[in-house]
Amino acid sequence: MAANVDNKRSLAEKALALVAFHTLFIPPILLVLTILLAPSIVKAQAILLYIAFVFWSGCTLGSELKYGNPWRRFSEDFPLFHTMRSYLGLGFGPLPNELIEAETKEGAQFIFAAFPHGCGSEFRILMEGMMHTILPDVHRRLRTLAASVLFRIPVVREIALWTGCVDASRKTAERNLDKGHSLVVLPGGEAEQLMTEHGREKVYLKSRKGFIKLAMRKRCPVVAVYVFGSSDMFRTSRFLYGPRYWLMKNLGVCIPLCRGLIGSPMCPLPKKTTVVFSAPMHFQMADHSPSDKELDVAHDKFMQELIGLFNKHKSSCGYADREIEIR
Repeated sequence: MAANVDNKRSLAEKALALVAFHTLFIPPILLVLTILLAPSIVKAQAILLYIAFVFWSGCTLGSELKYGNPWRRFSEDFPLFHTMRSYLGLGFGPLPNELIEAETKEGAQFIFAAFPHGCGSEFRILMEGMMHTILPDVHRRLRTLAASVLFRIPVVREIALWTGCVDASRKTAERNLDKGHSLVVLPGGEAEQLMTEHGREKVYLKSRKGFIKLAMRKRCPVVAVYVFGSSDMFRTSRFLYGPRYWLMKNLGVCIPLCRGLIGSPMCPLPKKTTVVFSAPMHFQMADHSPSDKELDVAHDKFMQELIGLFNKHKSSCGYADREIEIR
C-alpha cells in the first residue's frame, strides 16, 4: 500500500485533532449524561423541555428542516473544521471535464451519491466547507440528506443545519430538487455504516435504487463520489454484529463498534482522505417514471461507473492493492 494513505502527524497535531473532534460530540453527550444523573424532579423537567424542543423544532422550524439553513462562514471557516481537515489531509481528486463544463451551465444541478459511508461519515461535514473551491456555482444551492434523528438532538441539529443538511425524506429530496438545489446523498446509509470494516472497501448498493429512481423522475444527472480513506478512519469490530444488525434493521438504531486515535470512538486515525468524482450520468426512460427494467439498467450503469471510478483513482490515492466490494 502506498505511503500516502497514512498522514504522519506530530504529537501536537494529534492532540489538537483529539480536542477538535471531541468538542463536536461532547456537548450533546454531556447534556444526556447530566439529565440521566440528575435528581428525578430535574430529570422530569429536562425531559419536558426536550419534548417541547422537539415539538418546537419540528413545527416552527419546518422550513429549515425541509430546505436547510446553511451558514457558509461556519462550514468554511470554523476553526475546528480547519484542524480536522488538516489532520485528515482532506482533499479532492481531479474533476472530470464533463462535470466542470456541466457545472457552469445555467440551472445546473446534480445528485452526488457518495460512498462509502464509513463509521461516522466525518468527511461529509468537512467536505461541505470546501466544495465552493471546486464547484462554486453548485455549492451555493447544495444540500445534504441527513437522518431525521440528527434534527432532534440539540447542538447536533444546529451543526447539521449550518452545514447544509436537510431531512432525508423522499418528499424533502423532491422539494429541494424542484427548488433547483443539488443534493449530496449517502445511499448506503446505516447498513453501510454498520458493515464498515477497516482495511476493506465495502459498499452497500445492490438493493439501493431509490436515489436513481429519484434522479430519473426529476431528470437530474447523478455524479458518483468515492471517498478514499473513509473505510480506514477507525479500526472496527464485528463483535455482536448479528444483534447490532437486528437493532439497525428493526429499530433503526445503528451501533458501530470502532476505535480511532488512542482508542477514541470519536477521533479518527490520521488517514489521508481524498474525494473523487465521476462525470455526470444521465439515465433514459420512456415515461414520467422509470419502469422496473429502466431502473435496473440505470442502477447497473451507476454501479459500473462507481467501480470504474474506484479503479481509476485507487493507485494515486494509495489503495492499489484493494478492490471495491459491492453488496
